Amino acid sequence: MLDIVKKFLLKRSFESQRKSRARDLSLWDLQINDRGRLAVGGLDAVELLEQFGTPLLVVHHGALIRHTREMIDAISAGPAGSRVFYSYKTNCIPGILREMHAMGVGAEVISPYELWLAQQLGMTGDDVIYNGVDKTDDSLDLAIRMNIAAINVDHMSEIDRIARVAERRGQRARVGVRLGLVQKAQFGLGVDDGEALEACRRILARKDVMELRCVHFNVTSNAKRSDDHQAALSRALQFLGELRGALGVEPAILDIGGGFGVPTTKNMSGVEYLLYRGLGVAPEPPDPAEFQPIAGYVKDLVDTVTSRTASMGMRSPAIAVEPGRFVTSRAELLLTSVKTIKQRPGGIPIAITDAGRLSVTFPCDFEYHEVFVPTKPAAPVETPYMVTGRVCTSADWLLRNRMLPTLEAGDVLAVMDAGAYFSSYSSNFAFPRPAIVMVKNGEPIVIRNEESFEHLVAMDSPAVDGRDVIQRGNGVVAAAALDGASRP
Repeated sequence: MLDIVKKFLLKRSFESQRKSRARDLSLWDLQINDRGRLAVGGLDAVELLEQFGTPLLVVHHGALIRHTREMIDAISAGPAGSRVFYSYKTNCIPGILREMHAMGVGAEVISPYELWLAQQLGMTGDDVIYNGVDKTDDSLDLAIRMNIAAINVDHMSEIDRIARVAERRGQRARVGVRLGLVQKAQFGLGVDDGEALEACRRILARKDVMELRCVHFNVTSNAKRSDDHQAALSRALQFLGELRGALGVEPAILDIGGGFGVPTTKNMSGVEYLLYRGLGVAPEPPDPAEFQPIAGYVKDLVDTVTSRTASMGMRSPAIAVEPGRFVTSRAELLLTSVKTIKQRPGGIPIAITDAGRLSVTFPCDFEYHEVFVPTKPAAPVETPYMVTGRVCTSADWLLRNRMLPTLEAGDVLAVMDAGAYFSSYSSNFAFPRPAIVMVKNGEPIVIRNEESFEHLVAMDSPAVDGRDVIQRGNGVVAAAALDGASRP
């Protein structure tokens, strides 16, 4: 009976993949060149792979700038001071971040490393919002010294720690509270049980060292329409009213988080995920027509904020948004080479590539991503494949039962929407992490070198040649340079 159900579900999945409306290259600002091959910013994708090695992450600068500008323009309709803060965790590559910061985008960081990197990239003061559940005292000291826009408190114990660090510095910290609007999540302070209000009370009790200036929430991922934000936004606005009524304060910033989706990929539902992992049934592709254009999406949220605060007799706070996926997802793709095709009796063909979920494509575990063959990008999808990586474990797959053009060894696959979490989740399990190239003004620019073998052992103690390690002042341990070693 299970086999019958599986065959039925697979047949339906294959048909939906053939009819996918998300195989239009213009959705990613890509073209087919005069050789009939996929082009990124005018450069042949296969030639990029041949020049820089395989696998390869490719950033389309033109698409990055366009999507960044769309988000900036969308939030510009908000109250004075409204601003975009890019979510560093989505794609924390300095060469990408610099491009957005040059356009006036701030930094939303969740870790001491990301805060340090934002400082290194020139972010100061109102340029930075610090979220996260594990803020070290050293990072709090840096955040206060930088006078960042808001250190958003995630749990009660952080309040005393921030106050202590600020007191030691002799400088007032600008803080916010993160609302826990999802009951079972580990993030934020409870709203219905009064925890968030009590946190605000404690912050206000230490006005000598803390200024309450932000209320924050983040409750969705890869959302297609403003409806996904509205319920949480309504509860956050209700909290602002409660805060003014109980404590007489109106924070300057309402940070509505990120979670803005894209029309070209989607998160799997719970049922889709179970079917994919259990039976290998690929989910239905996303329908780009279901995606609300970002200008209207953000306008809906801005209108809700301004109308609700006006009805409560409050001034509208500046609105902070923390997009990640919307800005960078479609601006990057992964090129990976097919090493061989295996055919097992009674099974579908297995295409072994040099990229899998244990190295660089982990988001494909729970998201639908389109895939093209750059040498024949317009070819119909006609054959189901199991596409795997190169690590010796059955867990290292890339795609399961995905309809693709007929493949052979030497073909290249282009995995779309690699700009959200591909490099962030990437690992060097058995193989170095790939290079990242940005195509800008018709030229390829290496923004991250492929890891060398030497780099993989540079932090080990002792180094592979037995030499001593170097202790750095910040506590980081680095191996002494290896004789003749190359450094990426």
